Amino acid sequence: MAVIRKQRVRREAVRRREPRETRETRENRELLELNLYRDPWTIKKKLMESDVNNLSRLILPTQLVDNHVLRYFSDEERFAVLHSERGLELKMKDLDQGTCHLLTLKKLGSSGSFKLGLNWISEFVKRRRLQKGDVIGMFWDNYSTRDNNYDTRGFCFSVLERYAPNSDANAEAVVAATPPNPSLCKSAREDLHLHPPMSEP
Repeated sequence: MAVIRKQRVRREAVRRREPRETRETRENRELLELNLYRDPWTIKKKLMESDVNNLSRLILPTQLVDNHVLRYFSDEERFAVLHSERGLELKMKDLDQGTCHLLTLKKLGSSGSFKLGLNWISEFVKRRRLQKGDVIGMFWDNYSTRDNNYDTRGFCFSVLERYAPNSDANAEAVVAATPPNPSLCKSAREDLHLHPPMSEP
């Protein structure tokens, strides 16, 4: 009788512990999943008319460039961005199509914002048919290798959403862009040695 009572007490104790252990395990798993996922697109922008018209530049928010790009630059690169007339030449890798393009990054004295210029209109607005209302994503890939004198370090770019007018309600709507071609992304990561941005210090 005493043995049966001890077994019953032991079973009840285990039963009482199970929900707490399951809940703790689930919370730990969810926390781990949250820590593992980090949106790579540290710079996102809904394009404005001035980004796609004949002004020939893309304006980027000061704080995002300061926090996610300039921190990886050398003193010489930072000086070129902040003080030189032309700005700093750098690469922009289009992960959707597996291509690479040359642009310039410069800080505007008037507004304090940053602009991407040089080939922005020809290589991105026209080639990718960007328009006002499209949402683009970018991040700085600081991983640098030289293959045939080609440095892979630079911005990574993708069209995240496409603008489409809602003909029924005559209102603006944003629809998801066609997802990047997995084979192009795989090729870009292998051939261009792309990596997500480095973690915050």
